[in-house]
Amino acid sequence: MMADADRTPSLAKRFAYICADPGIPVPGGKGASIHVKSVCRALRGLGLDGEVFTVRPEAESLCGLPVRPISIPRRRKRKSIEDRETRLFLASLNTSISMMEKPDFIYERYTLWHAGGLAHARELDVPFILEVNSPLPVEAKNFRNLANLPLAEGIAQLLMRDADGIVCVSEEVAEWVRSLRGHASGVWVIPNGVDDELFTPNGRSRPAGLPGSETPVIAFSGSFRPWHGIDDMLDAFHILVRETGSDAHLLLVGDGPMRDDFESKARSFGLHDRVHITGMVSHQEVPEWLEGATMAVAPYPQLEHFYFSPLKLYEFLALGLPVIATDVGQIRDVIPDGERGLLCPPGSPEALASAMNEILSDAERSQQLARAGRKWVLDNATWHHRVREILTNVSEL
Repeated sequence: MMADADRTPSLAKRFAYICADPGIPVPGGKGASIHVKSVCRALRGLGLDGEVFTVRPEAESLCGLPVRPISIPRRRKRKSIEDRETRLFLASLNTSISMMEKPDFIYERYTLWHAGGLAHARELDVPFILEVNSPLPVEAKNFRNLANLPLAEGIAQLLMRDADGIVCVSEEVAEWVRSLRGHASGVWVIPNGVDDELFTPNGRSRPAGLPGSETPVIAFSGSFRPWHGIDDMLDAFHILVRETGSDAHLLLVGDGPMRDDFESKARSFGLHDRVHITGMVSHQEVPEWLEGATMAVAPYPQLEHFYFSPLKLYEFLALGLPVIATDVGQIRDVIPDGERGLLCPPGSPEALASAMNEILSDAERSQQLARAGRKWVLDNATWHHRVREILTNVSEL
């Protein structure tokens, strides 16, 4: 039996979750796929039932919930950006999604071309909750080519204005949402969380290929992409080894397009034998690699806009690792400097190296930060906490 304290704080018993992004397999191993799974799993854990609708189904169920495909018009013979965007937009006009039962609310992960969740919610007369992880039209304008940018911007404005409640993963995202919505009512800043059952220390030994427990290991998890700051981390590691003589090793759990350049740079520093890269691993395997580390690092660079709510921060903390991160965006709220981790300015390998050395030089301080971080995340930032907050807000609509 579920304890009363664990039950949903709202009267909602059933939901429909919609993810219409073709880049997000459901279920899947990408970060966004893990996010979808985490929210659905927490909803289930709070006693709700429901269905998941996606344009990219990879299985028939997710967390015990049926996964239903959202149909997309067939691709024309000549493949083009315009055709792809049009097909995704037309999929949102399909009101023939068949739900087993009427949900108490519809929850949709915001994508560029889809407004179908709003249409269904209005048809069924139930609340429409939109989850916004980033300002997609802004990102597209800066980093991608869109054939129908005005349409994407129009859909964004429609959704932000008409959603009954909007879950924003950071204050930076919320600022953008409010600018389109025209007011702050119904805009909820609810950061990401962690699966505390998966990311829990259980005395795992280090995987084969890593040095023994007497050797410090500095860990990172994520993709090899410019916005993760891995170049700064390697520069900091080089400074640490050169200036302190540390025998530490560097562990990177992940893969990506910058991997070859990263490995070449490590060789140029003479550090290749101290750098361990796992390649792509499943989310289930990440704790096995991270738990035995001496510390974990989130070295984000200075970005013009930092909208993220990094999952890795919560995962590092939940595993009881001392965390070093850069002082950008939401990170300073998750890890106040010196309370449950160390912060350093972005773009400063020297400061990052100094923080690494501080952790390595003071075991008692390191353990104090780790304990404080794990306690905070378990008390405040599990997916159970986050989804309860969403449901509390839904109940007040």
